[in-house]
Amino acid sequence: MPLELIKLDDLSWGEMVVAIRRRIAAASGGQWTLHAPVDPGITLLELFAYLIEQRVYWMDHPPDAMYRKALELLGEYSKPTAVATTLMHFPPVAKTIELEGTTYFSLARALAPVIFTTESKVAILPFDKLDAQRERLGLFIDGRDATSDLDHGKVLRLFKADGTYGVVRIELPLREQLPRTDKRFSLLFELFESGVLPQWSLDAASEVPSPAKPSWYYTDENNKQIPFADDEVEDGTGGLRRSGVVTFALNEGWKPFEIDPTQRIFKYGLVLVVEKTSFSAPPRLHRLIPNVVMAVHQRESDEHELTREWLPLPGNQLTLADLPENSIAKDYPAIEDTVKLQVRERDGKWHEWKTTSDLGFHGPADRVFTVDRALGTVSFGDGFTGRLPVLINDGKSQFKVQYRVGGGTAGNLGTNLEWKLISKDNLEEIELGIRNVVQATGGAEPETLLAFRERATASLKKPTRAIIRNDYQEIALSAPGIAIKRAYAAIGFHPSFPCVPIPGAVTVFILPDVPRPDELDDDFDQTLIESAFVAAPVPDAGALATVQQLLDKARLAGSEVFVLPPRYVDVAITIDIESNAANKAELSRRIDRRLRRFFDPLIGGDEGAGWPFGEPVRPSVILREAQRELTDQGKVVQIFIELPVQSKPDKQIHKFKDVVVSECSLLQKDSTGPEANAAFTLGSREEAEFRLCDSKSIHEGSLSLQPACDDVAIGTHNLVRLAALNIHFQRSLATEGGLR
Repeated sequence: MPLELIKLDDLSWGEMVVAIRRRIAAASGGQWTLHAPVDPGITLLELFAYLIEQRVYWMDHPPDAMYRKALELLGEYSKPTAVATTLMHFPPVAKTIELEGTTYFSLARALAPVIFTTESKVAILPFDKLDAQRERLGLFIDGRDATSDLDHGKVLRLFKADGTYGVVRIELPLREQLPRTDKRFSLLFELFESGVLPQWSLDAASEVPSPAKPSWYYTDENNKQIPFADDEVEDGTGGLRRSGVVTFALNEGWKPFEIDPTQRIFKYGLVLVVEKTSFSAPPRLHRLIPNVVMAVHQRESDEHELTREWLPLPGNQLTLADLPENSIAKDYPAIEDTVKLQVRERDGKWHEWKTTSDLGFHGPADRVFTVDRALGTVSFGDGFTGRLPVLINDGKSQFKVQYRVGGGTAGNLGTNLEWKLISKDNLEEIELGIRNVVQATGGAEPETLLAFRERATASLKKPTRAIIRNDYQEIALSAPGIAIKRAYAAIGFHPSFPCVPIPGAVTVFILPDVPRPDELDDDFDQTLIESAFVAAPVPDAGALATVQQLLDKARLAGSEVFVLPPRYVDVAITIDIESNAANKAELSRRIDRRLRRFFDPLIGGDEGAGWPFGEPVRPSVILREAQRELTDQGKVVQIFIELPVQSKPDKQIHKFKDVVVSECSLLQKDSTGPEANAAFTLGSREEAEFRLCDSKSIHEGSLSLQPACDDVAIGTHNLVRLAALNIHFQRSLATEGGLR
């Protein structure tokens, strides 16, 4: 049963006085005889009871700072002010614009100034126009011209996910030749349903493992591909794992492969090559936009030098909200943890003071201050909790304060808003029709104590040590920067010894979060979106390594953890149906789609959370699903379930002529019994690949086309892959009228 909360404040002042009086006689040995309130000793006891009651009340009501510090001891910290982030896009320009490291963007037609700042150097190139807001780009995927599809907004599949070679070529038609500058050219790859937070998201992982190994090339005047150096490309997409911005150095060897002197167009080539497309699902391109720059809702304030005539007394404050406006806008509100403060004290020297969340945890010598973002004030200590600023009054500046302005929910804006470029030199707004191509999101005010406690409570419940099965699975699902949909921990399973439970061994099978439903959806339109459907998804090497690293840190000493892709068992199903439906092809298509969805590893099963690991294939369940789709248009007569032997490859199997060797047992040419039949029924002995430890649990009759009545086991830790579904219709005589 749960423990009840301890109530510290459970005695009133009167109860304390009565309890103390009862102890006087014994404590004084009978010498203290007057216990009336007129006795000075009783007066002192009543005073002490009053003081104790106050302190017990305080003990039962800890301040907010105590909650925060207690949670910090547990590794949880409240979130400060967060700044919104977006991507600014420049429309086609007449000539190259080079943006410096700090550039301001002001929201046009805003009631209050909203200013975003970029911190990267970018070259805005003069592209040939597609229309007033879009540049003309050429896109070729594996030699196929996809430029028209890109211009019309179709979602395009960039690479396959079958481990083959893939190449994407991007052509950049410019109005002038590339400049020679230290600035970089930027290109936004916005992916469709990647399942991972984009690069510009506040909660996005800083380092994302690449699902494949991309190589970038530029072309010379002979259209020859030359590789970029490693430091010349910054890939914010993590190898096309998420949406992001890729920046390229303007290499001197990057020259136009084609020049149109009449239109004055210079065509440059950019090539992306993936030697092995090891993606979990094909990456799909939603938008390809050049000339973008990441901007955040903050800017640096002016350095304000202030003078105050203060006495060395508590309660002194600096009011940032009353500071004079600078050349751009008012320096308010401040982002608390960015305030830099220097104070010229009585010794005539400048001393740096630090910001803190609470003064109550500091001593009289600590140079600290607190910032109230809402009120715009800087508060100092009282000499006991935090140092008092003791100033020298000689008419000169006593404070230097500088901070970043912005942040909060005011920066969360929609997309495609119009912005103006603010030049820092002449402080003029340049009309360019700049627009943000993604929503400005991520801005938040400082976390309240209630929100902090709720979040910390939920966070402390998350496992950090892998002890039981759920711990392994939850830690695997929490891997940052990758999308894991399902995780299954097989306790005692060792990949090298799959037939014998190994104490201390744990194997975690993970499934990536890949697009669903796509081809399983009736509304899917191939003319608008190219499908990235993968029936049996497997994680890429980067995802496996990331989860392995997390579990290695969380595992108990002496245990072994292995992270593997799921193991699929191919299942072929044949269904005989009696039906007189007019459109049997449509009925067959609907049954096929329903069963493929039902056996899907991500959205299948009775609960729609994916086919359970090790769940046998039940003929009764197949009959139920098929009959639900048939309704009254027909009746399921027979169901055949077949497990093709060729679908059971395993790295622990070695093939020899007339001999199949596995880690579980040795099967000779003259072997007999169910295991021999299971191994050699389909195909020749030389081509058979079958793990005998799994074959022992597979129904022998399922390998021949006999009607299935019993459940067909697929192996304890395996999933189903519906390799083939054959639906045979025969005429139903039961519904025909007339005499027979």
